[in-house]
Order: sequence, then C-alpha cells, then structure tokens
Amino acid sequence: MDFDDGEGKTVLTIYVQRGPEEGYVLHVEHLAAPLLVDGTLLRLSPAPHVNRDAADFRRITAARTAAAKAEAELDAAVSSARANGDSWETIGHALGTSARTARERFGHH
Repeated sequence: MDFDDGEGKTVLTIYVQRGPEEGYVLHVEHLAAPLLVDGTLLRLSPAPHVNRDAADFRRITAARTAAAKAEAELDAAVSSARANGDSWETIGHALGTSARTARERFGHH
C-alpha cells in the first residue's frame, strides 16, 4: 500500500508477507523521512530492500490511475465539443475513428 503526501508523491510503501516460519513480515520501502509510530521514532537500518514485485505493482496502479484520469478528460473533451456544436464526424476524426464509433462510445453523455 502506498502512502502519498498531499501532492501525490509516494512517501512510503508498506506491504505484509507471510514469514519464513510463523507470523508475518512487514516491509517498508521508499521511506522519504523518519517514521513515527505511536509516538516512537522508528529508524530503518539498513535501508529497506526494494522488492521488484512491489515496484511493478506501484507502476501498474499508477498507470491505471493515469488511464482513468485520461479517460475522464477524454469524456469531458467530447462532451464539451458536442456542447459547442462539433459534429460526430469531427469528433470521430479527432479520435481516429468513424463518426458512428465515436457516437456509440460517447453518445450517452
């Protein structure tokens, strides 16, 4: 799980895995500053091991978030174009598709 600051920058990533014996191992990665846990300062030393799987997971979730934002922007742009009188033919051309395909995809707005 990523923890972000108010500007969308990841401050740290935490995940839990089953331990080699009994119990679980808490992994903390990309710690940007000392971590305060219930009033106790926790310093990780040595630096946490970067797990490649966690990096891929973060990349996938970031890409999914970016795709959702891009899709919302595309919906808004098409809605605006229609409200301003652009034809489905013009919108389809901008999308690299036919007027019919554009209307079928975005006509519900």
